[in-house]
Amino acid sequence: MKTTNKLRFFDITMMVISLVIGMGIFRAPATVALRAGNETLFYAAWILGGIIAMCGALGFAAIGRRMPVSGAYYRIFAQAYHPSIAFAINILILVSNAASSAGVAIIGAEYISAYFPGIHTSILASMMIIALFGVNLLGLRTSANVQNILIGIKVIMLFCVISAIGIVPEMQSTAPLIHNQGLMESFGLALIAVSFTYGGYQQTINFGGDIVDKGNTLPKAIILGVIIIISLYLCANAAYVHVIGFSQLAQAKSIAAIVVQSLFGNAGSLLLSAVLVISVFGYINVSMLSNPRVLQAMSEDGVLPKTWAKSKAEKGVHVFALIIFTLLSIICVFAGKSFETILNYTIFLDSIGLAVGISTLYRLKGEKISPLIHAATGFFILSCLYTSCNIFIFDTQAGVYGSALFAAIFICGWFITKKSQVVTHHNV
Repeated sequence: MKTTNKLRFFDITMMVISLVIGMGIFRAPATVALRAGNETLFYAAWILGGIIAMCGALGFAAIGRRMPVSGAYYRIFAQAYHPSIAFAINILILVSNAASSAGVAIIGAEYISAYFPGIHTSILASMMIIALFGVNLLGLRTSANVQNILIGIKVIMLFCVISAIGIVPEMQSTAPLIHNQGLMESFGLALIAVSFTYGGYQQTINFGGDIVDKGNTLPKAIILGVIIIISLYLCANAAYVHVIGFSQLAQAKSIAAIVVQSLFGNAGSLLLSAVLVISVFGYINVSMLSNPRVLQAMSEDGVLPKTWAKSKAEKGVHVFALIIFTLLSIICVFAGKSFETILNYTIFLDSIGLAVGISTLYRLKGEKISPLIHAATGFFILSCLYTSCNIFIFDTQAGVYGSALFAAIFICGWFITKKSQVVTHHNV
């Protein structure tokens, strides 16, 4: 691939930020406030979530240094453990990511539906996905440039929210929250929402084969990106509490709209709609950049059809895999609620997948692991298991059904990978 079509440090840093900062920071703080019950637990959950994210960033940065290849999130499981485990976890993640892209597209379509009367939101959402499919066909360099612009606008929006601290008078809480849950239960529930708001940076390792100076660029970009995200999140939450008041925040829905309206008046709602649509485009675009690389890696290993590995090498575009992910996202748009249910079950598996994913660091060849990385990785694994246990306790059905779904896909993966290994052996 030409150097001009490769990703540089700035590109990867922007992708880390875009993979994490989606719609969550504009909505999740209200849920965290409601579950936490008081400001101390609220901020403690966000701070601990940031520490966990930084530990994960250190671990996955080390993995990215050891395996700087395209579709690495599949290959680390296949090489460190077994292709069937890689198949099962990545199929679940791909479906989850496609459904997430569809859900985010629908949210964006709802914001602009008033400007397109007579067109169903599902059609508008599909048009968004198809438009970004076209952008990605233009090449990796073009997609990365578009992504840099989109995430830049999103970060500016967050800075506007943060600026309210110095402009808008502080709002006092009207009344203390009535909370019936215990301290640990409240904190555990709050941390679940926080953890998934911080998630996504690990997908950046899928770009390992498309980076200039891959051994150094990827780990540095992951760590810097997560530091920026933690800083923005803590400041944004301080702004929400300052402008809305903590007890009101716990009951609010459109928290970003409240802050923006306090800054810009009624015109703020139009501005927010535009920025949220841009946020939608940014999330879908980076998903289309990342996920096809996993499909391509799986097809190269023979666990998916070989035609899915077809690509335009000169532009860095994995054409067939991109088409498959786009179609899967559009199917999710029209499937609607049934896929939202699947997503609830796979939330439980995301934590387990992250824990297993970062544990591959100990099985991959490379430089000696430093004491800091050892400690960070161990803490991250324990945190992921703590989150999955919380989900299992408070939503047992999601835990049981999610485990059953993983087991079923794992069994299928075992037979598929066993067959592919036989074919490979004969070819050799």
